Amino acid sequence: MINEYPEKYYNLKLDINIKNVVEGSVASKLSGFFFMNDIRIAFTAIAFGRIGGHNVNVKISKTSSNDIKKLGFDPEIIVQIVQRKIIEGDVTILAKKNK
Repeated sequence: MINEYPEKYYNLKLDINIKNVVEGSVASKLSGFFFMNDIRIAFTAIAFGRIGGHNVNVKISKTSSNDIKKLGFDPEIIVQIVQRKIIEGDVTILAKKNK
């Protein structure tokens, strides 16, 4: 995965925080946030195969997408990085799971 993203993305610190998890039989619904330069970016996601599972679909708002663009980053790449971190389990769970 060398050179998958431009170099400025490799030193970007994104701490993913999961606020809410609603587990289903096949997938979990997640909501959470991360910070980029003091800007809090909220997201929702569907994690198939549970947190750390094999596939995650993260969504951010249009406003958040524009905020990321203003910082000089591509929102699609940021979402990919967030998805990868969730799949790898590189997250902080802030709330208890709901069933």
